[in-house]
Amino acid sequence: MNNVELENKVKEILQIENYFDMVIAIKEFEKEYKGSDFYKETKMSLVEVIKQAKLHYALQLSDLSSKVQKVIDGLNVDNLNQVLDQISGVFGQENEDIRESLEVLKNLKN
Repeated sequence: MNNVELENKVKEILQIENYFDMVIAIKEFEKEYKGSDFYKETKMSLVEVIKQAKLHYALQLSDLSSKVQKVIDGLNVDNLNQVLDQISGVFGQENEDIRESLEVLKNLKN
């Protein structure tokens, strides 16, 4: 297994969202990893490689823009519009209540 294949497999493992499933995937890959030239040269444990790779990829600025775009794509504009409508409704009601209170005060003054 060369470094490109190794990197692809590590990235694949890092994409697993469920922690326990990720641990199982690491255990399943460990034997193959230990046969790689990288392991033979560095003797780094697979768990350590995963930790360092996660940090390394998290700090990559080129990936940052795609992560931000993924978050933006995941935003539901309909929900945002509903929240804004609710906020404007609350403010509208408060404004109406204040106007009515001012009318009552005005009438009491006269």
